[in-house]
Amino acid sequence: MNRENKHNSQPIVLSGETYKAISEIIADLTSKTRARTIIFSDMNGHPLTQRGTTTEIDISNLSALAAGTFAATAETAKIIGEKKRFKFIFHEGEKYNAYLSNVGDDFLLIIIFDSHTALGMVRIYTKRAIEVLTDVLQKAQTTRKSDKSFIDVDFNKYLNEELDKAFNF
Repeated sequence: MNRENKHNSQPIVLSGETYKAISEIIADLTSKTRARTIIFSDMNGHPLTQRGTTTEIDISNLSALAAGTFAATAETAKIIGEKKRFKFIFHEGEKYNAYLSNVGDDFLLIIIFDSHTALGMVRIYTKRAIEVLTDVLQKAQTTRKSDKSFIDVDFNKYLNEELDKAFNF
């Protein structure tokens, strides 16, 4: 997971452990909300994982369009004086509804559910899932930063030792 990625079109890469934790949270949310499809993507619209019915939906296009929609509403929020972007967007259809919500600054949750499903239920379970997802992502970022600094220190130490040996210092 790379925070600098939100201004870059490269997809975010998650560790196996983080990916598994996110996938489990998304699977649980799919079950509790009876959602047709749930997609977890970065804010650039790159899908990272999904659950539910995905064969009839172009996941990549849906993720990209949802990210674009979220970006547009973020600008709307600024124009009307909101300090932060809107937390969620809801689209109501005849057969299906779409509920989009940000997860921190870098991720987006896209939930497609039957129009007969209560929006309140989707909102409650989604809010709880976002809290857990945010915690998982923060822990992953902290771990990644500490791993990187550890590797950098060890790498420099061993590189200097090997250079000293190579040049007989």
